[in-house]
Amino acid sequence: MAASTRIKAQNITFSIGSVDYACDATSVSLELGDAPGDVRTFCEVSVGKQWALSLEGITSGEVASLYRVLWDNYGTEVAFTIAPSGGAASAASPHYEGTVVFNELPPLSLTAGEIASFSVTLEVVNTNHDPAAANYWGVSVVSA
Repeated sequence: MAASTRIKAQNITFSIGSVDYACDATSVSLELGDAPGDVRTFCEVSVGKQWALSLEGITSGEVASLYRVLWDNYGTEVAFTIAPSGGAASAASPHYEGTVVFNELPPLSLTAGEIASFSVTLEVVNTNHDPAAANYWGVSVVSA
């Protein structure tokens, strides 16, 4: 088997709604964990799952910045798309889509002489797990 193509974290697309915020982000991470309050029964392979979208980025007071969008839309739900290779979705370069809840405000942390940055972890809206439809607890894998 030939080596698989590796994803290099550059020129990605990270959109909230229809706006690309990749230039304000320094790290984007989707992590699957156990859903809070769920209990595994004898008939289930595992406990229910819940995605978290972790973001790190630059702190900016500009109205259109990722930092301000997180502040100005606190408490709302919005669609997101992560395209690790940028460009259109394909079998070799899928996009990951879901709905995120702005349930955490980014901190304002300032250190003399340094560029301010932030880190938040947001909740992804959970849906039924349906691998046949490429939907994994609220995150869809789009390949076309």
